[in-house]
Amino acid sequence: MKRYANLVLRALRRTALCLPALALLAAGVRAQTIPLEDKAKFEKSLEQKAEDVLMKLLGPGQAKVVVQASMDFTRTEKLDVSADQAPAGDDKNKFQWKDLNPETQAVADYVMPGFPIFSAAQSENRSYQRSFMFPTSFVKRMSVTIVLNKDLTDAEVQNARSVISDVLRLDQVRGDELTVVKAPFAPLWKTIWYTPEAVNLVFKYGVLSLMGIIAMIVVAIGFLKLAGAMNTMAKAQQSHQITMDLGKGAAGAPGAAPGAPALPGGLPQLSFGGPESAERPEAEEAPSSGDEVVFAVRAEQVPFLVQLIGREDPNNVALVVSHLRPEVRGEFLRALPPDVMTEVMGSMSRVRFVEADTVTAIKDELERRLAGAEGGAGKLLEILNTMDLRSKRGMLEGLRLSNPSVAAELRAKILLLEDLGSLADRELSLVVSAVKTEDWAAAFHEMPDDLKAKISAQMADKTRAMLEQSMKYGKPSREKIDRVQEDIVGVALKLVREGRISNPLENAQALLSGGEAPAGQQPLAEV
Repeated sequence: MKRYANLVLRALRRTALCLPALALLAAGVRAQTIPLEDKAKFEKSLEQKAEDVLMKLLGPGQAKVVVQASMDFTRTEKLDVSADQAPAGDDKNKFQWKDLNPETQAVADYVMPGFPIFSAAQSENRSYQRSFMFPTSFVKRMSVTIVLNKDLTDAEVQNARSVISDVLRLDQVRGDELTVVKAPFAPLWKTIWYTPEAVNLVFKYGVLSLMGIIAMIVVAIGFLKLAGAMNTMAKAQQSHQITMDLGKGAAGAPGAAPGAPALPGGLPQLSFGGPESAERPEAEEAPSSGDEVVFAVRAEQVPFLVQLIGREDPNNVALVVSHLRPEVRGEFLRALPPDVMTEVMGSMSRVRFVEADTVTAIKDELERRLAGAEGGAGKLLEILNTMDLRSKRGMLEGLRLSNPSVAAELRAKILLLEDLGSLADRELSLVVSAVKTEDWAAAFHEMPDDLKAKISAQMADKTRAMLEQSMKYGKPSREKIDRVQEDIVGVALKLVREGRISNPLENAQALLSGGEAPAGQQPLAEV
């Protein structure tokens, strides 16, 4: 037990001796690393300063600065000791028991070991002064390297060299060096993730952008919901004001007025006043047919009406059609596309109940808008009807180049001489027999070859010989040719109106579409 205690005591003594040594060693290592840390901080500050200046001059990501500084951290320590002795004859400061302590007495010599000989000691004042001396400049020499993007011009490189030399205060006498190197830089998107400042900047603005996008999405969803609610309210109001479909139009259907008569042509009879009309007393007279609201729409206003409401809901279009005059109603339905016309007719077959004020408001609005309608293909058609055949061709050609859709619409309503080629042989023979031979001879001078061949095939041999003989006398004037061709077109129009031949324009459209011509072909323009 005693031996174990001695071992523990001996280990504690060794540990106590090692602790001061370790403390001294750590202090020495820290003292050695302090100059290196100061040197790194100094170089980093110069690099940051130079890169900030270059970023202002050249833009971001165009330059990199490396600073290598040789620094002098030597320090000279000086200790000055000064001593002042009191005068020999001054006995006032002496005491009787002064210097009786052997350790404080001056020893001149020893009589024998352990027995010193004391001499009279004089009082002495000592002062200590410690001073440190540092070098005049810590920086002995600097080496600066600037790496620039190779895309920079020589003028920009020289400007960067001079500016950095002034900013870092490089001194050639001291031995400072400035090296400029041009090299290709990696794209910004490759290097931005390795810079903490750039990563923080991207993260900050990315979070802000994400918050902005989320806010915009929330606002957009709110607006969409609000718009949907308003649209639903508008549709509900429109349904109550106009469409109020209380039944399927069948007899005995719920909501249908019992005994409601039908308009001519199978159109539904509108009952004004809502469902209460079914509960009227028998003594009250039902409105007569003379009280029906009729929209004052003229036949020439049908194209404007089609353009105005042709794309509306079929139920609303059916409401307007039900209040048109019969002749205008048929013209309007023929002007609609086939699919729209089918839907409108289906809507008209169902019984609905619409407020009288709603019908009156629609009537006033339509009449007001149609009263101010101007232009349209009908106006152009009226202008073309006043021109001769040659002028019509020139006008149509100009419109074809500038406005093909309008030109196609007008061309489908204007009969030209070349349209006679779409007639069947029997019909073409009627036109040939109705025109004089000398007129055909004049018209043949300016006529397509295929039409000439088709017309000649419908002539007798004797008539064809007379035609060829007349053409040998020479070409007539252009005015006569135009007049003769207009007369031929006029003859064809007369035969079309009499029903003796079909519409040449209708036949041409059927050939182009590969099917039958649509019913209700627009009337041909007068020549």
